[in-house]
Amino acid sequence: MSLATKTEERSAPGKLAWLFKGDNLFGYLMMAPAIGVLFMFFAYPLFYEVYSSFTDRTVGHAGKFIGLKNYIFLLEDPTYIKAAINTLVYVSCVQIGKFILGLGIALLLQQKLFGRGLWRALVLVPYAMPGFVAYMVWKLIYNPDVGALNIFLNQVGLIDTHIAFLSDGHYAMPAVVIATIWRGFPFWTIMFLAALQAVPKELYEAAAIDGGNAWHRFRHISLPGIRPVILIVFMLSTVSTINSFEAVWLTTGGGPADATLILPVFAYRGLVQFQIGQSAAAALSLMPVILAFVILILRKLKKD
Repeated sequence: MSLATKTEERSAPGKLAWLFKGDNLFGYLMMAPAIGVLFMFFAYPLFYEVYSSFTDRTVGHAGKFIGLKNYIFLLEDPTYIKAAINTLVYVSCVQIGKFILGLGIALLLQQKLFGRGLWRALVLVPYAMPGFVAYMVWKLIYNPDVGALNIFLNQVGLIDTHIAFLSDGHYAMPAVVIATIWRGFPFWTIMFLAALQAVPKELYEAAAIDGGNAWHRFRHISLPGIRPVILIVFMLSTVSTINSFEAVWLTTGGGPADATLILPVFAYRGLVQFQIGQSAAAALSLMPVILAFVILILRKLKKD
């Protein structure tokens, strides 16, 4: 046996012993309850759902392993395909709307306005409001008979007859998108506002001296300065929106005629019909897309 091999055999146990002595062992013991809770409420349900997606499990029936049949069934189901397309449209429109509205209001609240502190507090109201209450309010606003939106549009002369926004296939998705943007844009606004406050004021002063206008200062100072925050907020909000359920379920339930059906609602419908295996497969079909998106954003952040 060579001297190098003997050295490796001695050093490996030494390294292992270093991990479990003194403060290191105490640290691991302190983390053990958190790791146990994480495993109980995250890892185990995830593993259980993954396994269930490969079975024909139903309520009251353990089911048997069927491989990829649930996933193949979904790819051949036109309702699933429609839900996937609706999800892509819904998430894209919501994220674009949140970004534009959130950044615009953040830039406005950065200026010296009368009562700026009050306006900053009021921006948080939609985000602080419980989701159930927020979407029930929007459902009332869209009501074809007594809804505020129909009354307003009728009084200004834009419509002659009331519109059932949530029951019309042409208006249902835009209506849900607007409600979701209103509910979520304060998170973007506060994050962008905090990032803008961290951009050195000397850069704006130097740009103004050099003759840069507001657009130049925004493009070359503000936007690059908050780029990491934009990526992080975009990642967190996109993952949350992809898994959004209450916005659609509380307003339209996925209707009319599946016009607003998205994948989380599709998975829930399968669960209501006691198809646990198919419902798990539908929910997990989002996982590769989410993981790819998160990895892409994290790589961009690391590159920056």
